[in-house]
Amino acid sequence: MHIVQLLPELNEGGVERGTAEISRELVKRGHQSTAISVGGRLVSQIESEGGRHVTLPIAGKNPLTAPARVWALRRAFRELEPDVLHARSRVPAWLTRLARRPLGIPWMTTVHGLNRINAYSRIMTAGDRVIAVGEAVKAHVVDGYRLAPDSVRVIQRGVDMQAFSDASLDL
Repeated sequence: MHIVQLLPELNEGGVERGTAEISRELVKRGHQSTAISVGGRLVSQIESEGGRHVTLPIAGKNPLTAPARVWALRRAFRELEPDVLHARSRVPAWLTRLARRPLGIPWMTTVHGLNRINAYSRIMTAGDRVIAVGEAVKAHVVDGYRLAPDSVRVIQRGVDMQAFSDASLDL
């Protein structure tokens, strides 16, 4: 299976770290993993662990550049032939929704935080599957957007125990 994760950038943070960790685990289990972002310091980690990165301008909120970014993303989807798209942030989710529509690629979203309840943020509840990183986040979107509770699944962030092994600690 080929999973493409989409996020604004791959620098430091929970979304970024989770993307890299999921990429590593997908590859370990024999799947293809691609991340699409504007780049960042975690690109080298993803690539060294067998994943792929495609650099595309999917971080900016400028609506005037959105059509060109949607076309670029659609072209990438055609070339990559993913089985599943996983949008992890609002701008990439909006672009993904528009780019995937004629291609019919299944997609999922992960809601990582307690963003303001509004039309812009609602995109994070539009995936074929919606994940929340905790019960509080699930309650926030279920209550805020009046969703059926069973339409959002909670998958809590884990801890990469290798990052906290005695050998890797610099005390």
